[in-house]
Amino acid sequence: MAKENTAPVTGKKRRWKRNLMTTFIIALVLYIGAHVLSRTEGIRAAVTDKLSSGTRQQISLEKCSMTPLCGLRLQRLRFQGVEMPDVKMSFNWIFFLFKERPFVRELRIQGLEIRFRQIPISGNWEPLVLNSVGNRLGEVLGLKPSPEGKDESLPKFPAFVINEKTLLQLNRAKVVWRDAKEREVAYITDVDLKLKSGSFIKRKAIQTIVKCGHVKLASGQAIRDFRLEAFRIEGSSVVTVLDMADSNGEYPEFASDTLWKDLNLYLIQLLEE
Repeated sequence: MAKENTAPVTGKKRRWKRNLMTTFIIALVLYIGAHVLSRTEGIRAAVTDKLSSGTRQQISLEKCSMTPLCGLRLQRLRFQGVEMPDVKMSFNWIFFLFKERPFVRELRIQGLEIRFRQIPISGNWEPLVLNSVGNRLGEVLGLKPSPEGKDESLPKFPAFVINEKTLLQLNRAKVVWRDAKEREVAYITDVDLKLKSGSFIKRKAIQTIVKCGHVKLASGQAIRDFRLEAFRIEGSSVVTVLDMADSNGEYPEFASDTLWKDLNLYLIQLLEE
C-alpha cells in the first residue's frame, strides 16, 4: 500500500501559521504604536484643535490617551463653564455605513461639572454649545425656557459625531444654573446617569436610569435622593416612566409624549405627596 503524500499539506499549514503569526505581530506593533502615539503632545494638540473648531469654544485638555478597546480617554477637559476630569469615548468605526449612527458610540464622563449662566438679552444659556441641554433641563426644574432656544445660529456638536443615539453615562455629575446677575437659581448634584440600548418587540429601545443626590427647583423646593427609570421605543415620542421617587415617596408609573415639559409638574406633585 502506497504512503500518502503529506508534504504539501504540512507545508501549507506551516505557511498559514507563519502568515498568521506575522499578521499578529504587525497588529500588535500597530496597537502598541497607536497607544504610544495617542499620548504625544501632537495628538493632544490635534484633539484640542478639533474640539475647539467643532464647538467654537476655547478648549483646554491636559492629557489624551487611547483606551484598551481603541477608544479615546481625555483627562481634565475644560471649556467655558464646563469641567470634565475624566472622559472616555468609544467609537462606531464604520458609522458612515449606517444612517444617523454617530461616530461617538458611547460617552462616559466622571465628575462632570456644568455651570450655566443666562445671557440677559437672549435668555440663552452659556456655554452656548450646551444651550439646548441647559434649556431643556432648566425647564424641568421650573426655569422659563429661552425664546431663542432653537436658534440655528448657536454652536452645536456636529450631528455625525454626537447625537441622541450616543449612549451617555455620567458619574457624580453636578449642574448649576445662574441668572444674568450670577445668582444661583437651580442645581442638580451627585448625578448618576446611564443610557442603555436593547430590544423590545423587535424594535430598539433606549432605557434611561437617573439618580440624583439633591435637586433644587427654581421655586426653591428641594428633592433628595431622586431616582427615575424610563424607556422609549425608537421611532416613538412616548416615554414610559417605570419608576420615579425621592426620599419621601414614590410616584406611580406613567407615560408621556411631552415628558420634558411635563416632568416639572410631576416633580411638584411628588413633593406634595
